[in-house]
Amino acid sequence: MNILNSLTLRSLKLNRKRTIVTVIGIILSAAMICGVATLVASFQDLFIQSAKETDGDYHATFFDVSPDRLKYIADNPYTKTAMLSRDLGFALFKDSPYENKPYFYVKEYDTTAFAHLPVQLTEGRFPEKVGEVVVSEEIVSSSGDAYQIGDTITLEIGDRFDQDVALGNEVYNEGETLEPRLTKTYTITGLIKRPHFESYSGVPGFTMIAYLDESRLAPGEAVNISILGSRPRQIFEQVPEMAENAGVSDYDYNDELLRYMGIAGGDLAKTMINTLAAIVILLIVVGSVTVIYNAFAIAVSERKKQFGMLAGVGATPAQIRKTVFYEGALLGLVGLPAGILSGIGGIGVTLSVVDRLLRDSVFSGNIALRLVVSPAVILTTVLFVGLIIFLSAYVPAQRAASVAPIDAIRQSTDLNIRGKNVKTAGITRLLFGIEGELALKNLKRNRKRYRATVVSLFISIVLFISFSSFITYGFRSSDIYYQDIPYDVTVLMHDSETTIKEKREVFNRIAALEDVERSAMIRSVYSRAFLEESQLGAYLMENHVAQGRFEVDESGRYGIGLIVYTLDERAFEQYAAENGLDPADYRDPDNFKGILVNKNIAWGGRIVEYEPLNLKAGEDLPLQEDAYGDDNTANYTVTVGAVTDNLPFGITSGSDAVSLVVSEAVFEEILLLLPENSRDQSRQAQLYFSAGDSEALVEAINNLDAVKAAHQGLYIQNVTANRQSAQRTTTAISIFLYGFVILITLIGVTNIFNTISTNVALRRREFAMLKSVGLTPKGFNRMINYESIFYGLKALLYGLPVSVLISIWMYNAFGNKFGFAFVLPWKEILVCIAAVFVIVFITMIHAGAKLKNDNIIDALKEENL
Repeated sequence: MNILNSLTLRSLKLNRKRTIVTVIGIILSAAMICGVATLVASFQDLFIQSAKETDGDYHATFFDVSPDRLKYIADNPYTKTAMLSRDLGFALFKDSPYENKPYFYVKEYDTTAFAHLPVQLTEGRFPEKVGEVVVSEEIVSSSGDAYQIGDTITLEIGDRFDQDVALGNEVYNEGETLEPRLTKTYTITGLIKRPHFESYSGVPGFTMIAYLDESRLAPGEAVNISILGSRPRQIFEQVPEMAENAGVSDYDYNDELLRYMGIAGGDLAKTMINTLAAIVILLIVVGSVTVIYNAFAIAVSERKKQFGMLAGVGATPAQIRKTVFYEGALLGLVGLPAGILSGIGGIGVTLSVVDRLLRDSVFSGNIALRLVVSPAVILTTVLFVGLIIFLSAYVPAQRAASVAPIDAIRQSTDLNIRGKNVKTAGITRLLFGIEGELALKNLKRNRKRYRATVVSLFISIVLFISFSSFITYGFRSSDIYYQDIPYDVTVLMHDSETTIKEKREVFNRIAALEDVERSAMIRSVYSRAFLEESQLGAYLMENHVAQGRFEVDESGRYGIGLIVYTLDERAFEQYAAENGLDPADYRDPDNFKGILVNKNIAWGGRIVEYEPLNLKAGEDLPLQEDAYGDDNTANYTVTVGAVTDNLPFGITSGSDAVSLVVSEAVFEEILLLLPENSRDQSRQAQLYFSAGDSEALVEAINNLDAVKAAHQGLYIQNVTANRQSAQRTTTAISIFLYGFVILITLIGVTNIFNTISTNVALRRREFAMLKSVGLTPKGFNRMINYESIFYGLKALLYGLPVSVLISIWMYNAFGNKFGFAFVLPWKEILVCIAAVFVIVFITMIHAGAKLKNDNIIDALKEENL
């Protein structure tokens, strides 16, 4: 080790506080950058797992491939794994509980397909030879003991027809027929969960999957072949070529999986996550550069006289530069590994906690939120933070190397000012006294240190407010996606033979149970409101009117779907009270008046919360009720008594239809206007209950005599799991967001403390000189306080507008997936303003207190280390 490196190491040891603060800054920077990148990689892995669970672990599928052409795909060098499958057809399921799902849906998979396609075994084993089959759990639950593992079943499998038209996998049509094509006998070897394709494709059958043996395929029996490519990023180039070689015209990609792998584009959620990650990392980088740069700039400023002395005895500018870079390398060598380990460890612990919170609620099957440590992320962090350290050291190094030895020793370049540069307005002394004028002159006299402190504060303000906006928009998006479900148990009474009086009696019996905390009985009718263009909200105009989705009457008015709801009397009174309304105003059967819920959520690629209508209290809603195929229509008018965005207990936000709540008295009068066949829907009732123990409530409901009597037309559902899932998800989001804010706050406080305390320490001789000419301790404190105010005001002047701009940027990033009104985190902004002054005051007072009892002569003679 040469003499210059020895001096650098000695300087770091002697200035322990500055060294520790700089290392902490590097650790926090590396931890945040590595942590954010690791978090993004871990969530990408989660999305990939989810896509494999729901859509399958394959990249592309070729349809209707004859056995003699399979080799052109399966044996292609690009194919890593190949799997065979086919749809065999439908068989009649006599015990089906659903009229629109009267079949078994029979498919065949080979061994590899069972491992890679979206099938989840819950009991038993997968088929291993021809004649074995796994069946959906729903088949067993729907048929009692008719279909159990080990049973042998014989099925007449065929095709569905509507007259002479083959239906394929379309939804069930009343009047369709099933024409058997073959007979198969199977032994049941296991049970599977209902597959994703059955849940969302509308297939009118319960899934059964039998074993497919390629060697037993007849020449004309076409199958589907799915593949995993050896180089996924080339999938879109390779598949068309493979299809052409095999003579296949129909093929498809697993778009969901490819999107999350970053191969296919177009996913709004992925775009939102990547944009937010880029913004977060950019903010972290800016904060990191400021912390590390200020540390090196201050270090060089402290050692300027030392560098001048070294230059005076022969050290070259290149050697002085190397000394500064050597200091950066030493600090990076300590801070980088610790930061990377801290980032990975912190994210690992967080993911573990969140995974336990969401296990078996949000995450299903084999999906887990696991830590993904990517070598690329570690390498990128090392290069990135290393570059930050290099750039942070480069400017101070150049500055140290360019100063002439005699100027550095005399420190004559530290202060190079003219009188006009430090001139202050007369009102400054009038308002703040001599101490305030001295404080302002001090700031103007040494603009570099003043600027460094203001920049540190500015960066801290921007980071804190930006991340507060991040939290605000994160929770807003979460609230939209996971709507609050206020009830625990629902009871659907869909038996049209039971009268409303009998249904109300069942409801009252359940509502009187000890476990019930809140209840509501809800009925509804569907109508259409014909409104002028000016009465429609911006979202409907842009997404429905402009695309011709609404019916237009002869007067040019648009027909909007509207649901008229009624609540039981107690629930309606409670709802009216929540909105500050008198329920008596809404009970006049001769004057139809209702409460308009002007809030909807559009579910699609982009999830948007919007106000569907531009209506005010007192305006009329002309409504029309369709008579379900009859030429007659019922017309009536309801006056809007109030407009609210508060949903009644038991009703959740719709997508297109607007909600209007009326009293039972008004609802009964509306029903009298409707044709008889249009009143069937209103005879159904949905009951909603909240309870401390939902399982005990369900058991108590089932034991009621009134419920047992009406059980044929009654469906009970415990939705507590859905509520808990939403709450756990919100908790997980809170952990991530507040974790980031804590780390960002640490970076900001470290930055401010390091900059201000070091600057005050470097002014020790200056303060001693002021004391020597009569500055009292009280005057010294006032001067320090005024400097703090000036620092804070200047930083806020620049920091707040920039923070607002970044908040808008973040809002637009969330807007890729969620639509909601722009808001600023005003509480956090006020906290930030107060915190800036508090932190600056505390730091200045803390740093100044160490100099308060200094001996003036000793302080004037002291040199910086």
